[in-house]
Amino acid sequence: MIRFSRLCATLFLAATFGLAVAPRPVTAQEPAPAGAEGEASGRPVDGYIATAILAFLALFVVGKSARR
Repeated sequence: MIRFSRLCATLFLAATFGLAVAPRPVTAQEPAPAGAEGEASGRPVDGYIATAILAFLALFVVGKSARR
């Protein structure tokens, strides 16, 4: 089980670093419509809550594995 976990972690890190270093084409952002200045869309609080939950889960997993 530990071999599988280490293999998964190695592959995940390799893929993450590979995507971070790989060159990508960059395009210019399209100009916003005239009436869209200052308008907020969506519910940003939901995004903050989801981010907090993901951060908590990441810390939980790290803390859980550090106890062993």
